Amino acid sequence: MIVYSTGAVQAEIKYRQERIKRDFQRPFWFQRKPRPVAAQPCAPELRARPAM
Repeated sequence: MIVYSTGAVQAEIKYRQERIKRDFQRPFWFQRKPRPVAAQPCAPELRARPAM
């Protein structure tokens, strides 16, 4: 009879969950790409012009 400690069982569960995540992950070319952020002009006079 084999007796497993609680820590060993939890470590095995964690390992298997990580392995499932890794094995079923999308290939890197199908990963979602972050939305491009529009570059804001750095000169203050280009951001806003005073009205008259």
